Amino acid sequence: MANEQDIEEIKRTLKQLEDQIVQIKKEARKPRSFWSRFAIGFLIVFIAMIMASGVLSFFQYHN
Repeated sequence: MANEQDIEEIKRTLKQLEDQIVQIKKEARKPRSFWSRFAIGFLIVFIAMIMASGVLSFFQYHN
């Protein structure tokens, strides 16, 4: 069985891990900056345009 010192060390480690989880959750809730939202939106629209162009080219080629 674990002695008292081991139990206290495990409790301290568990508390540190819980604090790290709380910190990570706080950071995950932070809103994205304008530029990151713009870049994500731009990439989504750009990829959608390329896909739409490919689909249209495919149908024009096969008609």
